[in-house]
Amino acid sequence: MKRELSIRSLGGRSGSIGTSAVPALLTVLMPKCPICWMALMSSLGVGSTIGADWLRPIAFGLLLLPVIALFIRARRCGRYGPFLLGIVAASAMYFCKFELFSDPGVYLSGLGLVGASIWNAAIKRRTHDFGCRC
Repeated sequence: MKRELSIRSLGGRSGSIGTSAVPALLTVLMPKCPICWMALMSSLGVGSTIGADWLRPIAFGLLLLPVIALFIRARRCGRYGPFLLGIVAASAMYFCKFELFSDPGVYLSGLGLVGASIWNAAIKRRTHDFGCRC
């Protein structure tokens, strides 16, 4: 009986850590200098088709994925704290990467985005307790 309860409790948890953390980690690992970006793309065989102008939209799209996942979970659970932390961390990551050129800022904001994903996965769905003890 105890084993059955533990399996049920683990089976009901959402796998949202992986869904929202992977794009943030990919964004952190993206090179910020256009020469490094072109070297990476040419090693994959698409060097001449993707220019440095593509770096910002790709980073924006990768940062949008975890924020959307955090928003969906926030609407479902009714708790918006992790979503707000995710927006701040994603904005800080984009700003630190493309305006300030600060590697520590990018890594710290990536850590904040992963932290928001973990916090989001730890929140349980809000239940309405009306005080009825039937």
